[in-house]
Amino acid sequence: MTSNADNSLYTWVEKKLKSYISKNPKNQSNELLGFESLLFTIQQLRAVSINAVYNDFKDRLGPFIKTNRFPKINLFGGLPKLADSNDFYSMHGFIVDELLSDIRARCRLLQTNKSAELKLLQDLLSNLKTQFNLGFINLNYDNVILRALPDLETGFNAKGAFDRNIIYNGNWNFCYHMHGSVHFDMNARNKTELHEISWNKNLNSMFDSNSTGRNRNTSREGIDHLNSVIVTGFDKTTQLLREPFSSYFMQLDRLIYESDAILFMGYGFADSHLNHAFSFIRKDKTKKRKVAVIDWADDMQDGLEFRRDSWSDGLQETIPIIGNKKGRGYRSEPNIVRTFKSKQDFERALNRSTPVSIWYNGLTEACHHPAKILKELI
Repeated sequence: MTSNADNSLYTWVEKKLKSYISKNPKNQSNELLGFESLLFTIQQLRAVSINAVYNDFKDRLGPFIKTNRFPKINLFGGLPKLADSNDFYSMHGFIVDELLSDIRARCRLLQTNKSAELKLLQDLLSNLKTQFNLGFINLNYDNVILRALPDLETGFNAKGAFDRNIIYNGNWNFCYHMHGSVHFDMNARNKTELHEISWNKNLNSMFDSNSTGRNRNTSREGIDHLNSVIVTGFDKTTQLLREPFSSYFMQLDRLIYESDAILFMGYGFADSHLNHAFSFIRKDKTKKRKVAVIDWADDMQDGLEFRRDSWSDGLQETIPIIGNKKGRGYRSEPNIVRTFKSKQDFERALNRSTPVSIWYNGLTEACHHPAKILKELI
């Protein structure tokens, strides 16, 4: 919307939120300023202001809520104008496409810039393969897992078309990109479905994203979603109704049920549609699955017993831990994260009927200890 990043429409939204949060000095949370939260705020701004553009009186909140005056913007070199709902929608699409472009650029250089880290990850996953058939529900858009294990099934055939037969065959050793991938493309040439997602293995080729120029997905709740190759922001359950996302998600319950152990790598436990899918394992009487979590936390962060934040709440929602004393330190007393890092060890739930082990020192460091990771899962 402007070439000056410090004076853009996106920055205006961000500054407004910061000012709003600062009015409560007790609120130290920056959750409203997270990238996905900002995207959803932009979508909501479009939703509550759309009547001013189309004057169709279809906004159910219109009789009750009036928006403040939006700033003037310079749209692609044109004359200054007041921002409106269409500008917020266009900005949303532009941001998502730019994000994909940046991640693809990083992925193209992955083998060159991160070869040592990829080798470590490959060693860790190969170690796990000695005891398990692997399956990945990948929420990242990058291709790191596929670089480490290129033989994993993705649900797309050799021609790049999505094939349900691949994911319904019951086989493991897969990587399903539930929220999209840098390899997802919407090349509409020679296709009857303009928004059909295909697999493009060549990251050096031209991708057809163009989120803004495509038809939008309008929910009955009034939030417009992009026809994008990735799922971003909030209200992901609505966005998952498209292929291949819907087929991936429909497989999730079966895959969790079939699993013998579960490893979370870098998951923030912030997606409720996924959290609730996992929580049933605490009620399953057919098997007791061990759960390990690989994450990173600050040295002075409290362990599970005293940690109270969105991450620990999400963990408890996903993998409920029975008992008042959630975590176990050394000598069965609570410890801060630094203790576990210094000993290169996990924090473990006290109640072994609901086993959870948490590694706080990040994935790269965890890759140096594949035997420790495997031990927590078998």
